[in-house]
This record gives sequence, C-alpha cells and structure tokens, in this order.
Amino acid sequence: MPHAPSQTALHGIYFKLSAMVLFCTMDAMVKGLGGTYGSFQLMVFRSAVALVPVAVLIWHAGGLRVVRSTRPGLQALRVGIGFCSMFGFFYAFPRMPLVDAYAISFSAPLFMVALSVPILREPVGWRRWTAVGVGFAGVLIMLDPFAIEFHLVSLVILAATFCYSLSTVLVRKVSRHDPDVVTLFWFAIVGSVVSIACAIPEWKWPPLLDWVWLLTLGLLGGCAQVLITRAWRLAPAAILAPFDYVAIVLAMAYGYLWFKEEPSWTVWYGLPLVTGSGLYILHRERVRARALRKTPIS
Repeated sequence: MPHAPSQTALHGIYFKLSAMVLFCTMDAMVKGLGGTYGSFQLMVFRSAVALVPVAVLIWHAGGLRVVRSTRPGLQALRVGIGFCSMFGFFYAFPRMPLVDAYAISFSAPLFMVALSVPILREPVGWRRWTAVGVGFAGVLIMLDPFAIEFHLVSLVILAATFCYSLSTVLVRKVSRHDPDVVTLFWFAIVGSVVSIACAIPEWKWPPLLDWVWLLTLGLLGGCAQVLITRAWRLAPAAILAPFDYVAIVLAMAYGYLWFKEEPSWTVWYGLPLVTGSGLYILHRERVRARALRKTPIS
C-alpha cells in the first residue's frame, strides 16, 4: 500500500498536536501547584491517575496478559530515562518562568533528529533538516542566551529535555516490538511506585479543591501520554519533533494570564520561525498524502 506511510505520519502529527495542548495545560498546573507540593508528590498524581486511561486501553486490548514486554530491557531503559525527564520538568517549572522553560526545552527537536539517525536508522531529508534548523534558530532567538542568566534550574531543564528526546526515540524503537499499552502501562506503574516512595517524606495532605486540581493534572497527563505514544508509533521522530514548538503559544498564554509573566521581546521575533517550521512540515505531509492518493496502485 503506497498510501500508508504518508497517511499514518499525518495522523501522527494530529495526535502529537492534541497531546501538546494537554501537556502544556498540565505543565501550567504543575507550575501553579509546585509552590505548595513537592515535585515527587505531583508526580504521584501524574503517574497514578494516568493509569485510568491506560486501564481502559488494556481492557479493550484483552486484559493484563497484553502488558508483557518482548523487550523488557529496552522498556526498562525507556522508563528510567522518561522518569528522569519528568522529574526534571516537574522540579523546574515552579522555579522559573514558564516561557523561559519552554524556550530551553524546545532544543528537543534537534536532539531527536540527531538521535533518530543512529538509534532508529531513519532517513532525514534536507527539507526536514532545514525546517528543524529554522525552528531551532527561532528557539535561540527566544532564548536570548546573552540576556538570560543560565543558572542551575536552566541546566536541569536542558538535561530533562535531552532525556525527553532520548525517551521519545526509544519509545518509537520499542514500539516495533511491543504494543502501545505495554509502554504506557510500565511507565505509569513504575512512575507511580517510585514517586510514592520518594514523596512520603515531603507529603502534604491536599484540601478538597486541590484534590480536584491534582486529579485533573494526572488525567490530562495520562490522556496526553496515550495520544503522544500513538503519535510516535505512527510517524518518525524527525517528523514529529518540530511540533513541540507549537506549545509556545499556550505557554505564553498561561504564563501571562495565570502567572502574570510577560515574555521577552525576543519571543515575538522567534515565534514565527518555530511555528512556521512545524506548519511547513505539516504542509509537506499533506502534499505527499494528496500526491500518493492520486497515484494508481500497480
């Protein structure tokens, strides 16, 4: 079927965009709640509540028998790196402006494209490299490295971004051997157990309203994880990577409306570049899908 590669990649892009909206909303909630609760306690709700949508997928897939991995070593590596990434972001978001954190984290596409070549053996054409390069140039403009004071929290975000990129590439690699539900299940289970163990010394019992916020945080993260894991299965990492950039719009909105944070003037110059690179790749996928639909099957 010549239509499949481009069509599935396009679906992967739509899943990725939906996941980014949910993830950005969750990150804003992490920032808002981070002044009251520790990082590990927030991660407990992120991981444990995420088991709800994952349980629905497992039930539809045939029960717990489907969560056995054929590549347990690779799954363990992915879970460990993903957990480190989640902790880094949950630690840093309450401690720095949301837009600045996102600006640093948007170096992820460059990491992903570089990692997808040796790990996944995926070809990356010059158009994608150019689009990612243009988007990364926009990130550098927004980051304004000559004006932002790079301190420990910035380095934590950068390290978390690298772990996120590596975890993303590993998910696509393990998806060649295990169904999505296997990856989702083990990440949620291990994340819940480790987070609970680490959160016990700093645990604060939430009031009723905070329970609502914390449960919502976890549900958003779980649904987003389902969507993005599906996206990674449908499309190569080099195609999906630039769409992390679109979250800057929500990061700016949440930062201003919720936390009264105003982005620097450089954001307005870099934003067209980072969003344009993602939109260009989406346009290329639509053009390819349309051309393939017109091609007769031989």
